[in-house]
This record gives sequence, C-alpha cells and structure tokens, in this order.
Amino acid sequence: MAAWIGEGTDVVIINRSGTICSWVGTLLLLAGAAGGAEVQQDPNMSATVPALWKEQDIVFFYQSFTTFYSCDSLARKVERILLHLGADPDLKIRTTGCETGNTIARMPSLRIKVFAPVVVTPEVLAELDRNSSKRELIARVRGERRKGTEATEQFPAYWKRVSLSRGSLDLQPGDCDLIDQLKRKLLPLLAVRIVKDDTHCSTNQLSMGQPRLEVEALVKVPETKDVTSEKQ
Repeated sequence: MAAWIGEGTDVVIINRSGTICSWVGTLLLLAGAAGGAEVQQDPNMSATVPALWKEQDIVFFYQSFTTFYSCDSLARKVERILLHLGADPDLKIRTTGCETGNTIARMPSLRIKVFAPVVVTPEVLAELDRNSSKRELIARVRGERRKGTEATEQFPAYWKRVSLSRGSLDLQPGDCDLIDQLKRKLLPLLAVRIVKDDTHCSTNQLSMGQPRLEVEALVKVPETKDVTSEKQ
C-alpha cells in the first residue's frame, strides 16, 4: 500500500479502507511542550497529602495500525500529557526508531527520565534511604544538584482530576491508540488513578469518537504566586 506524506506532516492516519489522511503537526500541537491546558483553582487542593519527587527511567514503545507519528511529534504529545499529570518540567525524552525528527516512524520508542510526585509512605522513605548515596552521586555527575538535594524534601500534593481529552489536550480521534497504550504501559508507573475510561479503540480501524480518559493525578500544590498567576 503506497502512502504519500506531505511536507511538514508529522502525523499520518490510515483508515480501514487503506486511505491515508494526514494531519499537519502545527494544527495538532500547541506551541511549546510546557504550555498545558488552562489551570484553575481545584477544590481538592484543600485535601493535601505529603509527597516526594521520585525519579523514574521509563521506556515507552508505541505501535499502531492506524495512526503514526514522527518521533518529535510523539515526544511532544507525551511530554504535554506528563506535565498535565504533575511531572516535573525538567523531564527529558529521548526518541529512537526513526531516521530524523520529522520522519513518520512505524515503531518509535521513547526513553523518558522524569521526576513525578509519590505519596510519602514508610516503603517510599525506606527506598529513598537505600538509594540515597547512588542518587546523590548521579545527580552531581549530571549537574542536577537541585533534584539531588530535594529528593528527600517533602511537599504538599493533592489528587487533581485530569481529563485526557480533546478539550484539555487537543486530542483527536486518531490519538485513541496512544491514550490506550499510555493507560496500559505508562500510567501504572505514576501516581495516577483511573476514574473513567472511555477509550474504545478498534484494531485496524480509525476510531471516530474522541478518546476520553478521566484520572486523578497526584500533583504538587502550586505556590501562592503560581496560583495567582494562573487566575490572571
């Protein structure tokens, strides 16, 4: 089956009949990975829990029969979702499985290094204590002194209701496979609780409805100045 990919296109969708539809990346992705959806004061912010930053090194493999991304496009989309779920903005994503950043990849993978909040428990504290020397050494070698020194510092966090849908993250019907695979492979590694799952993806057929996944994610309580700026 032949496919034509237009210049500047970084997402390709193939429907059931084999017809290829392309989405121009600039229409799908908002400028800047850190520019998430608008944040409002959350009433759940009053019910806080003590949390810590936990470093994770995650490998995410993506495979679909209907929707393909360039590695850059996939990385930006996953980064925006992770930031929306409370990940530290210093996260790093490395892509493999593609020749260049703007080439559509059949089976791309992401190597994600991320600090994400976890609820403080005796088990978490014991794990931090066991790995403290190794963590501090790696942080010094990488020049990441801030995270190396703050790894054991607790901060208030709360369970924020997050909607992974078109309205919050500009997701399209073709993103159904991506949301479904993130739900199965990545979200279980984070402090995320699934509240409502309406991601009904069809094998070898483009889903017509928008993917909808409602979760509760553990996020750090914004500082007072951050909350003020969010309301403006």
